[in-house]
Amino acid sequence: MLVTTHTLVASTIAIKTGNPYLYLPFAAVDHFVLDTFPHFDAPWVRKNYYKMAAIDAFFGITIFLVLARYTKFSVLILFAVCLLAGWPDLVTLFKKLTGIKSKKVTKFINFHEDIQRLEFPAGIFIEIVIVVGCLLLIFL
Repeated sequence: MLVTTHTLVASTIAIKTGNPYLYLPFAAVDHFVLDTFPHFDAPWVRKNYYKMAAIDAFFGITIFLVLARYTKFSVLILFAVCLLAGWPDLVTLFKKLTGIKSKKVTKFINFHEDIQRLEFPAGIFIEIVIVVGCLLLIFL
């Protein structure tokens, strides 16, 4: 699932509940829960990992800036929620960029990939529905 989707779901929970005892733990684990749902992936994504990461980052940052501007939620807390929601993918990106050879990191990445069984190109429509639903919940 795109990091943008993960961070928007966690941000929605944070903004709508306002309860850090609920949204901070949820943001830290929502990635694993959401990755078990059907979601977007395609051969192009794996072949062009860095391009897809840049596109995803662009949309994620854009949504973060919109939420920071048009909600009264704390920008710093919102940023922390977004980092917590995206941390598993950030670990993967860190490993790819650094080439780190840690057994624990590799084991974690293997676990993260194993739970993502339902990936397919049309999964982008599922993610669009989630994103639109979250934006409607926040702004309506």
